[in-house]
Amino acid sequence: MICIQPDIKVVIFQRSLNKRTSVYPIFVLPISRTMNNQLLRYLLIAVIMAGCTSDTVLESYFSFPSEEWKRFENPEIKFDITGPGIFYNMWLEADYDVSLAPDVLAITVIMYTPSGEIRSRDLKLEFKDVDENSCPGRLRVMLRKDFAFAEKGLCSFEFENRSQNVVTPGMKRLGIILEKE
Repeated sequence: MICIQPDIKVVIFQRSLNKRTSVYPIFVLPISRTMNNQLLRYLLIAVIMAGCTSDTVLESYFSFPSEEWKRFENPEIKFDITGPGIFYNMWLEADYDVSLAPDVLAITVIMYTPSGEIRSRDLKLEFKDVDENSCPGRLRVMLRKDFAFAEKGLCSFEFENRSQNVVTPGMKRLGIILEKE
């Protein structure tokens, strides 16, 4: 008697379904191995694609020409926010020359969100006291924790130098890092 199974699409003799017969390994095992290999391939591709997403960290930097920050030049960094409602931790990162940077630098960071909000934060960057988030020559300061944008669009950060000096030597670059929660 011949029986046709629609999901496997192979003709198998009813009495040959016993694993001890010679027909079972010829028809059934290659099909099940092929199905397992395809499933394994799809799972592997899905894991690789999920692991390769670079959207978990967004970062952008502004480099100062000749490592000097002139007081009335306000650098700006822009991000394209594509996913509203996602929570970010925001960091300010400053790279500096250890021998030239001042002990303390007062700055203001102004954020212009895609929804039109303007948020500012005054900071005092202390270059001589290195904490666990920083290393010599690089300072990392938390700006905001668990911040979510209301709309997608262009978000910009503007940095104002609040120093009394016209030129602040030793500043290599400033950057903003957005880490998804």
